[in-house]
Amino acid sequence: MGGFIVLILFAAWLQSLFKLALLPRMVRWIILAAAVLPVFLFRDRLADCNLQRIEEFLSNGDNLRDLCTLVVIQELLALVVGLSLLKERELGKRVHRWKYFSLLPSLLLPIGAMYVEAMAFHVILRYSFAQIMWGTGLVLVAVSAAGCELFAGVKRTLPEKIPAAMTASWMLLLLAVFMPAAVEGRLSSGAGLPVENWPRNLCILGILALLTAFSAVGFQLYSNRKEKKRKCVISQRF
Repeated sequence: MGGFIVLILFAAWLQSLFKLALLPRMVRWIILAAAVLPVFLFRDRLADCNLQRIEEFLSNGDNLRDLCTLVVIQELLALVVGLSLLKERELGKRVHRWKYFSLLPSLLLPIGAMYVEAMAFHVILRYSFAQIMWGTGLVLVAVSAAGCELFAGVKRTLPEKIPAAMTASWMLLLLAVFMPAAVEGRLSSGAGLPVENWPRNLCILGILALLTAFSAVGFQLYSNRKEKKRKCVISQRF
């Protein structure tokens, strides 16, 4: 179970970098700094976490469902608003700036930062508590910023990058919807099967991965086709 919680946190972090790459660099740094702020606000609680408590958190199925529920709610709202934003840009209408909130990172970003910090306290032993806290926070911001710069360096226009960000949201949404059921083997009654049937769970996760990949490719192809049609219409007008 622990590996699946780490997987959803990593997927949320990666998707967040993809979205943040569309924002101005200064705004990006401010958001990343705010995301690691809980590392400093809850430093006492994180320091009190031992390996047993971390293992209990990772092995709790309720925690996985809660994290996935949070992802589903946020990404559904982000997709609705983001697709409306994309439509306004494609049609040349007045863009409502509040809709750029759909490009904000996942709410799991601070949770992931606190998890990394808690693990660092137990893995890195040669430095003091304050050094580990500041070092981990700064490294998280720097690595995330570097990832955003990498995605931002892709030579595409903003109208082409927004559909790609929406595709990443679709992939994270599908992962969050099906992962709890796949991990716990609840897609069917599973009569006569043991509680932990790893071959069956891995088969379900494989099907989920293929479904997510095909959905992402289909959505991207559809977005590219719409963009080509828009360019053709604009070129015919002028």
